[in-house]
Amino acid sequence: MAVLLGFTSSCISDDLSDCPIPQYIVEISVKDKNYKNIGDFPQLKSKDENAPFHHFEKTIYYTLSESTTRACVKESSVVTVYGEDQTFPIIFDDIPEGEYILTVWGNVTPEYPAGILHQDALEHTDIYMATCTLRLDRSYQTTELSLERTKGMFLLLCSNFPATVTSVGQSINHLYQSVDANFNYTGDTNVEKRVPLESTISTWLAPTSEGPSKLKLIFYTDDAGTTAELPEMDITMKRNEISAVAVDYKKTDGVCEVWMFIQEQWIMIHRLDIQ
Repeated sequence: MAVLLGFTSSCISDDLSDCPIPQYIVEISVKDKNYKNIGDFPQLKSKDENAPFHHFEKTIYYTLSESTTRACVKESSVVTVYGEDQTFPIIFDDIPEGEYILTVWGNVTPEYPAGILHQDALEHTDIYMATCTLRLDRSYQTTELSLERTKGMFLLLCSNFPATVTSVGQSINHLYQSVDANFNYTGDTNVEKRVPLESTISTWLAPTSEGPSKLKLIFYTDDAGTTAELPEMDITMKRNEISAVAVDYKKTDGVCEVWMFIQEQWIMIHRLDIQ
């Protein structure tokens, strides 16, 4: 028995060469599961707060850097998320003891560097991010890190359009182009998008950089002709919030009404003669 106790207590001695390599686990969760003001828009369905992690984050990418030199010691590939768990574990088992900075990105793609919110005037994805400082040593305990959304949503509601109107183009400028690990936004860009006309159209957009952003909407007919180009509108995009515009095409009255959701209420900003 004394001999066995000697073996099992070997990792308490000064010589740690035979001790098992510790595993450091960080459980990644999601903080911003629904937009802050989604309750103001019955057209959108709230996501189940208890849904699996992959319902919010399709991919995960992370870097682990030394806290003093900021040198990267570990970098993952862009990993596709599967499973029914509500968190995603990141495990380090070959890292020397010390202090590190972990930065995690959700919903990024391999085509663009992490932190790029809009590239080539494209919408891109609903990007999330979180960062924290970790002290990795033998006293370490599992840490939870919650991802936060970096963009907002632009919601376009369209009603009463004739069947000949088949698509809508939207252009919005003065949006931040990128964000760093400390949620510092930089750059100035615009986003262009043209999609089939539907009653509800959503677009992921970075916050407004130099406010307000300018929004332009163009509605197209099925023969590629322009049926209506609305006056440019001022709009402000915010992180994890929805900004909304509703366009009601009243053919019988010969008018097109444009409404914007401002200070928790719908306000008409244009009433245009379409005859």
